[in-house]
Amino acid sequence: MSHKNDSVRNKLIEITNQGLMLKAIALNVGVDVNDLSRFKGGMECLKQSDVEILSEYLNEVHIPQWKAVTPEKPMTMRERLLASRNKQNEENQKVGVEK
Repeated sequence: MSHKNDSVRNKLIEITNQGLMLKAIALNVGVDVNDLSRFKGGMECLKQSDVEILSEYLNEVHIPQWKAVTPEKPMTMRERLLASRNKQNEENQKVGVEK
């Protein structure tokens, strides 16, 4: 297993994790999607010429990231209590208006 194959495989995994479908890559590179899937999984089933074409293609691929998604931090007990009270106040105001 060559170092070049490993770096191309890692780049392929990175690109597919960002959302580019393996089938689209296979169509653009001109290789069988099943062979590409096996290559991604660690098997040596691509010719060296196909690996070189795949490498060139992956180096040209750019997937734009629209915005960084930051996970929401969990609410503290105090924040949950305040939110609950605010919700109750809003519900009480709605009931008062309806009467």
